[in-house]
Amino acid sequence: MGEQNQIENEDYTDIVDWEVLYQNSEKFKKSKPFKHGFVKGIFKKEFYDKLYKSFPKEDNSWFVNNDYRRTARTKQFLGYQEKPKAVKDLSPEWNKLQVYITTKEFSDNFSKYTGIKLKGPHEAGFFANKKNDFQLPHIDVDGEYINTIQLLFYFSKGWEKGDPGGTYLAKTDDEETIFFEPYDLDNTMICFVESKHSWHGTRYIVKDVVRQALSVSLM
Repeated sequence: MGEQNQIENEDYTDIVDWEVLYQNSEKFKKSKPFKHGFVKGIFKKEFYDKLYKSFPKEDNSWFVNNDYRRTARTKQFLGYQEKPKAVKDLSPEWNKLQVYITTKEFSDNFSKYTGIKLKGPHEAGFFANKKNDFQLPHIDVDGEYINTIQLLFYFSKGWEKGDPGGTYLAKTDDEETIFFEPYDLDNTMICFVESKHSWHGTRYIVKDVVRQALSVSLM
């Protein structure tokens, strides 16, 4: 209990721009066909710049999810309902963010934004998708993700409009029904409710680029 109190009492005011998030709250709550939102400038600039510069590079600690529906390069950031722990190969800013996403303050702010009571992170991971990577339209309905909130924070500069790489949202399992796909991937976040209707994926990346992202599931 003392350890949790220490975590809660740390100063995290330099990380997330909560006012920017709140400005998008009503739009999220009224969105269809499932609740979703897109936020620009989610991290405070100085902190974001440090996260961007120290985004982990792919090495043997990464693995490739390669099955019939996807090929995606990932690295664990926070395990299944795991407590935060210092990671030597991550910068101080990434270690601070890892702790922050486990705090009540973090979950309470996203509860306020979504209008859904959230307890804390389910798990979190890095993504660094490259040329030839993709995710077909899918829903995460295997029991552990239903009714969680999926957050994807982007750390990629210079993305061109129309280029694949950002996580799209679709009405069905057909890419022809995509209704939203982000192209600004520099300090932005996409957020959506996981449900039986929350189709999402990533179009096939054709350029020699790296789409850097952090995925966080809140429940």
